[in-house]
Amino acid sequence: MCLFLSMCVLWKLKQYFCRQGGQLPGGLAMEEPETKGLRSPNGLDTKIDVMDFMVLDDDGEGIFDVKEYAKGILHPSPDADGGHCPMDVDLKGIPSTEDEEEVKSSSNPPAQVPTDISVESLEKFCKEAARSFFNERGLVSHQINSYNDFVDHGLQELFDSLGEITVEPDYDPSKNVGGVRRHATIKFGRVKLERPEFWADNCDLDEQTLIMKPVHARLQKMTYSSKMNVEMTVQVYSLGQGDGSKTGKEPYIPKKVILPPETKWVTVGRLPVMVKSKLCWLHELRETECQFDSGGYFIIKGMEKAFIAEEQKCLSRIWVSDLKGWYACYLSQIKEEKVYVNLVQSKENGGFRKVINLSFLSATIPIWIMFFALGVSSDKEAFDMIDIQDCDSSLVNIISATIKESHAQCEAFRIGDRARQYVDKFIKETKSPPEQPFDGYVGKYLFPGVSGNRSKAIFLGYMMKRLLMAYCRRWECDNKYDFRNKRLDLACQLLHRELRGHLKRAEKHMVKVMQRHLSGDSDLQVLEHYVNASTITNGLNHAFSTGSWCHPYKYCKCSGIVATLMRTNPLQMMSGLRKTRQLSSYWGSAGDARYPNPSYWGRLCFMSTADGESGFGKNLAVSAVVSSVNSAPLLDLFVSCGMKKLDEILVQELGGTDKIFMNGNLVGACAYPSEFVVHLRNMRRSKQIDAQVEIKRDKQHKEVRIFSDAGRILRPLLVVENLKCITKLNAGSYSLMELMQQNIIELIGAEEEEDIQCACGIRDLFSGDKKEGLLYYTHCELDPSFLLGLSCGIIPFANHNAAKRVLMEAKLSQQAIGYSSTNSQYRVDTVFHQMYYPQRPLFKTVVSDCLGKKDHTRPEYFNGQNAIVSVSVHQGFNQEDSLVFNRASLERGMFRTLHFRSYKAQTQNKEVTRRLKNREKIDFGKTQSKKGLVDSLDVDGLPYVGANLRSGDIVIGKVSESGEDHSVKLMHTEKGHVEKVVLSANDDGNNYAVVTLRQARSPCVGDKFASMHGQKGVVGLLDSQENFPFTCQGIVPDIVINPHGFPTRQTPGQLLEAALGKGIALGGMTRYATPFTTPSVDVITEQLHKAGFSRWGGESVLNGQNGDRMQSLVFMGPTFYQRLKQMSEDIVKFRNTGPVHPLTRQPVEQKKRFGGLKFGEMERDCLLGHGATTNINERLFTLSDPSQLHVCQRCERVANVIVRTDEGRKVHGPYCKFCKSAENIVKINVPYGAKLLYQELFSHGIILKFETIAS
Repeated sequence: MCLFLSMCVLWKLKQYFCRQGGQLPGGLAMEEPETKGLRSPNGLDTKIDVMDFMVLDDDGEGIFDVKEYAKGILHPSPDADGGHCPMDVDLKGIPSTEDEEEVKSSSNPPAQVPTDISVESLEKFCKEAARSFFNERGLVSHQINSYNDFVDHGLQELFDSLGEITVEPDYDPSKNVGGVRRHATIKFGRVKLERPEFWADNCDLDEQTLIMKPVHARLQKMTYSSKMNVEMTVQVYSLGQGDGSKTGKEPYIPKKVILPPETKWVTVGRLPVMVKSKLCWLHELRETECQFDSGGYFIIKGMEKAFIAEEQKCLSRIWVSDLKGWYACYLSQIKEEKVYVNLVQSKENGGFRKVINLSFLSATIPIWIMFFALGVSSDKEAFDMIDIQDCDSSLVNIISATIKESHAQCEAFRIGDRARQYVDKFIKETKSPPEQPFDGYVGKYLFPGVSGNRSKAIFLGYMMKRLLMAYCRRWECDNKYDFRNKRLDLACQLLHRELRGHLKRAEKHMVKVMQRHLSGDSDLQVLEHYVNASTITNGLNHAFSTGSWCHPYKYCKCSGIVATLMRTNPLQMMSGLRKTRQLSSYWGSAGDARYPNPSYWGRLCFMSTADGESGFGKNLAVSAVVSSVNSAPLLDLFVSCGMKKLDEILVQELGGTDKIFMNGNLVGACAYPSEFVVHLRNMRRSKQIDAQVEIKRDKQHKEVRIFSDAGRILRPLLVVENLKCITKLNAGSYSLMELMQQNIIELIGAEEEEDIQCACGIRDLFSGDKKEGLLYYTHCELDPSFLLGLSCGIIPFANHNAAKRVLMEAKLSQQAIGYSSTNSQYRVDTVFHQMYYPQRPLFKTVVSDCLGKKDHTRPEYFNGQNAIVSVSVHQGFNQEDSLVFNRASLERGMFRTLHFRSYKAQTQNKEVTRRLKNREKIDFGKTQSKKGLVDSLDVDGLPYVGANLRSGDIVIGKVSESGEDHSVKLMHTEKGHVEKVVLSANDDGNNYAVVTLRQARSPCVGDKFASMHGQKGVVGLLDSQENFPFTCQGIVPDIVINPHGFPTRQTPGQLLEAALGKGIALGGMTRYATPFTTPSVDVITEQLHKAGFSRWGGESVLNGQNGDRMQSLVFMGPTFYQRLKQMSEDIVKFRNTGPVHPLTRQPVEQKKRFGGLKFGEMERDCLLGHGATTNINERLFTLSDPSQLHVCQRCERVANVIVRTDEGRKVHGPYCKFCKSAENIVKINVPYGAKLLYQELFSHGIILKFETIAS
């Protein structure tokens, strides 16, 4: 299936859900604008070609042939409940962009279409707006903003949640001081984070603490972190109580203060700092180390680590499910706050009826008793709180059975406090009962976001209603794969849950140490003595290094949260920072988890989605942003818009109002929901409410849901009715903030997108009737290619290729060699590549054009060169996916790259080795080595810059005090010139030496290449230029590919790219090949025809070998090709003799151990099929593990070679102990593995016999 078909399917799904009934999966209704007499401009009866509106000029831009425009736009007919379109906004109170002093008086002014708006101008504006969006937001803003939220708010909230720590002394009367048992309390106060610094042991410096930048952490293999200083208050007191307090017989007396409260700042550990965050020096000094580096990652012991956003269930909503029984649940990360409403079989009457129970604090209680425990006075009031309209007989039976079972378990529960006492007694008898009274634990754990028992009862009735409606199929169960029901956990949430676990361990250690001092005679020491800062520091470093992270709701670890940041090219680095991950704990197929959900539209790239077994990886769409923490109070604004709080509304009024939810919590109700929503959106567009607040109105279920929590995926869209507010700029560029203040662009979430009609592009607004398009749509995409991810959005003509090829190219483009960083002289990566002459392709895409600024310092996401590619057969060396390269082109420097390989070694400094008595000191130095040559080493054991090292040479010399050699040797296939030598030390007492070798590599047979369309292949032949076909202009192809690769791989986009590139190379300007808005085939062929070439790209060529003209035309044109990092020189593996395994005496594995190639059963069968038995004997025996055995021909058993006495003299030779004879013994050749098998079986009492033939 092609990508174009996939996009059409998803778009049709959205259009179907948006127009045919207004019901989406998950049961959430959607508002539909009233468009009487109108039809969609994209209907089946409208045939529109995108290129019908485009005339390509010399600048490569499309010009729309403007006809006369409508003077105004008619508004749709008012709907039944308020007279507003779902996304209509009352502009009263919002200043006009033309005159800020003047305020519009009408709430719905007629939208005017200015005469100067055209498709060309709007498309240019969209590109400028997208460029400003990426310049101000960036591609990694979600990572940095989440970490900044944790630094600003999350860290302080974490310490505040720990509460007061009480330290009880050990119960040991012999250690009491004067019979007084001392107690202590510890409180955490403010938290301060310092900027990264490191200590320098150098007396010549004025300051011992120096600024630590990311480059220092990389070179010195340190962690880029900052100190966490916490304000701690400790107080020591006594209770003056005897031993009877242990049994509870004697009450506590007021405490007596022994040591007054003492407050002190204490360092509790070090927190890793994200590069380019608020704590980073690069952000403070407005500096950058690499022009391609946007930050968003951590440096842990010199390694770059990045968070992978984890998809989690949205905890701020009610979940209804029918898996393993019917239930509605209120989820929370805190176990005590979880509430379940279950529909189960009744225990009475044989279990033929269903009843509803409540699971709360590990207790299962009839829900009707809980209603009365929360203050409900009658059954009628409880029915009104449930608020079920048109209750059928099945629901009546369930509710009546629930009431009967409640009465059976607790008689007269409606009288007085009987219900409260029953619930309290039931909960107190659980395994872990709460210490608070009924009102205390109900207020703390039962719906903590809702205040008041009456409000909690209404919310409990809503949960019961959701469950009953889902059971009778009036409300869909929640879909866990829908992104309305998901949130992304980023740095703020991930660091919160991991740091909390380490703080608990540090707290446990602190209490344990302090208990010993409280029970003894000694006084308390300073607080730094009890706080072990290494617990938090080492714990976080270990979690980042291994990727093992605390599970969000289980007492276990989960992997895959942190990944090492790869830097083959800027595209790979940026894609690694925009990955998401769906946690999966099972193997095999995952059902709907692997299928794209309609909610992915514009949020996740449904093409560059990697497969996985322990988790499913996804990629954010290129324009997707993630909401951050918004702590601004909104309830007062809701009241001003017409909402009534729960404690103010009558129960009888619930049925005629719409319920208002704030982050999943029921906060009130409103009788006029349409006006309420309009006013809220007015406030959002007038910046009284944060732009990331999501407002959703569900007409079908009479709800208004508002979300302001973190982790929601939003995307920018154009507001169609405000396009008239666009102003032309004489100089400069648009600002995203200004565009959002003018309400031209707004952020839309997955919930709110159901209420809008969004056009795929600007041209959809003007398709068909011009009035109809502008009237039908409320929003518009900035560009259709923004629906894809970063790797897919830069693929030219992607909508013409098969989907699997687009997915393959998304992965291959991240392995292409380009120019990875601009600070390579300060980096010591183990392996990295760099191309000599990287080029940009002849075409452009909107995504690549809008990313970064208009200069040469922006990250270039295309990594490769433009080559003349011929689609033909050349001497049979390009069968399947092989490529034939022009040797002369490679000699001129085409696809030539630099290969850098760093060798690292470490030693311990003097201060550390003095404490190691039984271990001798190892240091860098030069000594004659048996491993290899040391001619290129200096006295310090390190080579000089520019030295030419060959295979087997010593690259780093290490020698111990006794003279033992510990040097590092080059592998047998590696060589190069020394590029740089780095010697550094870290705070762990280790000295590091890094030697980087440089090697120039030109393509050779076996190297891997790929086009921008997933057409990958390896080099099959390097042929001379005179053997290639050439045109009458003298054009000789650089690459020849097989034409049979196009029908099977379904990549016509590469042919279109070559044809378009040929027209551009013939004098045309660079043109756009953006997916979904590409030039039509007619335009490309007409361009070639005007240049004097064949319309279809074929050319008449001459045979380079005999000079004859070929009978058929050959398709030839410039195509952008990428050289991948997989090279034959790194993979090649050969040896004749070498190391063997000490047990089996067979060649060892692995290339770095000079191991051999594996020769398995399939290789053996292949040689058997060719009859090459001698070759098999050579491979499996002669070159592997040849050995010999002595066999007695009489008993057919193995004879041992021993020293025996024969006639008074010692004889050394084979002797059969079974026959007691040395005669008739022959020597046979066997693999040592067979000999080892015989010895192992013999040790178990099993003997083998060998039949031999006398020679």
